[in-house]
Amino acid sequence: MHYKILYITQRRLIVERRVGALRSLLLQHGAPLFARALALGSARVIADALSLLPISERISVLRHLPAATRAAMRPLCIGGSQRLHAQAWTHVPPRLQHA
Repeated sequence: MHYKILYITQRRLIVERRVGALRSLLLQHGAPLFARALALGSARVIADALSLLPISERISVLRHLPAATRAAMRPLCIGGSQRLHAQAWTHVPPRLQHA
């Protein structure tokens, strides 16, 4: 599935709050493609999507988002889960550090 089509599907599922279907999409396509498609949206859309996912899946997707996208989301995450901050924000895989 092309990532732009995946993004349209993600948006529909986010708006409809269909958590099971969103998780299924993530499992079907994997975190890298899911994150690439999700990155087409605004920081608010990405935050909404991540809020629907369990913490382990949320961290997995967050790690695959481009660095600039993660930086744009930081103001939305202030006061969020310290576990999420510790596991996802501080650990950036080497291949993503220069994204």
